[in-house]
Amino acid sequence: MTTLGELLAPARTHRRTVAILALALLSTYGYFVPAPAWNQNSRFALTRALVERGSSTIDPDHETTGDKSLREGHFYCDKAPGASFAAVVPYALWYLGNRLVGGELPAVAVIPLDSRDAGKHIEPGDRLPGDRLLYNRAHRVALWFCGFASVGVASVTSAIAVWLLALRVLAGSAAAACACAAIYAVATPVFPYSTALYGHQLCGALLVCALAIVGLSEPRRLDRNATLLAGFLTAGAVVTEYTAAVPAMAMLALVAWRHGAHALRWFIAGATPPALALATYHTAAFGHPLRTGYDFVYLPEFAEGMQLRYGISRPDPRVLLEIAFGSYRGLFYLAPVLLLAVWGLGLRLLSRGETMRDVIAFACLTVVYFPLLNAGYYMWDGGAAIGPRHVVPMLGALALGLPPALRFVPRAFAVLAAVSAGQMLLATAAMPEAPQWGNPLWEFALGHVLGRDASTDALASNLGLVLGLPSALSLAPLAAVWALAWPALRGALAVETQRVADVRIDR
Repeated sequence: MTTLGELLAPARTHRRTVAILALALLSTYGYFVPAPAWNQNSRFALTRALVERGSSTIDPDHETTGDKSLREGHFYCDKAPGASFAAVVPYALWYLGNRLVGGELPAVAVIPLDSRDAGKHIEPGDRLPGDRLLYNRAHRVALWFCGFASVGVASVTSAIAVWLLALRVLAGSAAAACACAAIYAVATPVFPYSTALYGHQLCGALLVCALAIVGLSEPRRLDRNATLLAGFLTAGAVVTEYTAAVPAMAMLALVAWRHGAHALRWFIAGATPPALALATYHTAAFGHPLRTGYDFVYLPEFAEGMQLRYGISRPDPRVLLEIAFGSYRGLFYLAPVLLLAVWGLGLRLLSRGETMRDVIAFACLTVVYFPLLNAGYYMWDGGAAIGPRHVVPMLGALALGLPPALRFVPRAFAVLAAVSAGQMLLATAAMPEAPQWGNPLWEFALGHVLGRDASTDALASNLGLVLGLPSALSLAPLAAVWALAWPALRGALAVETQRVADVRIDR
């Protein structure tokens, strides 16, 4: 039987390479401190409620977000709860440490627009138009830590899953597999959405990790523990983003097709705990296992859009074109290397020598499903966002097309990867919440990054700014991390390649 240990054997063989790549990515994701914003604050408020009060209501913090639900006089997070659940342990650790040293709790103050009200204590609920909220350092640090320790760590794990999947296709070339994993991690919208407490990338990370378990094992050879984990991860993706229900059903079919009825039973058993947790949360918060926060959306402008089929209708071809190529939210505009990934995925699907055709078929379904769903959503642009954030969960599946692109068109791959990585760095350095107008890169992110002074007021910050480095210089420490990681990666690859060769000779 194929065990988890056997699936991870290549990572153990190349453990120095994988460790260096993982540390570089952890340093990259942790380098950026996101600005408190509605989407993140809503999830964070639920995490705080669960840890601090053992409750699902977010009444004390509801003024920090417009992404909320109102039911029977109480406010709730309107999002799928998976990201909030994933942040519970990190926040509990932060909260315990903070209490032990007597630190302040996350809090928000009102800065009035009218200077005559300066110095007055104003409750967030009593603020006037033009007044703004100022989050204390505890809120910003706790929000950053929760996002990093949940979404960031999951993204690094998913990059290792992409590395394992690429290694199978690239005939054991650990260096080429590293390139594919790095491109997935820092040259696509995976990058900005791994630095903040959103659900999209966490959902995608869970899906690609489950796909690696199911797809890399030999047919009919997946053992019980690995199957249980695959089921748990797949159900966790649905708990994190409800839209993952369709890929989850496809994963169920893939397990049945590839590994048989026996594995299917264990897969369902692994999926049961997350499903029960979701049903319990829905019942506690919204009165029924199948009711969600979207049934009780608070703001009228959002509630109106969600009235019919939760805002989902027939895909609009014009919107689909904008999602793909538009300068406002276009995926391929922001990360053109993904054009090669689409081509590579199609190549693998049609190749006679493809040994994982069923896995590639699942990836293709996922890659088609999310853009079509996004193109039919009433708020297709995702509000304040970088790129089409609603398609981010499919990026791990799309990354399965990177290996053939790297193999057959290496120069084009290198050029487009460099452009994509540069643009994603710029977008991430600004913040994931680009405004709902103009070009998010050149009309927002560039000026936002170049115009910032060094500051320790980490509203949307990074380690360089905190250290006193202004504008683009604030990215210098991150560049130094990768300057150190690159030769270390090359050295580790050389050592491990030689060791593998020596073992083969001995045999």
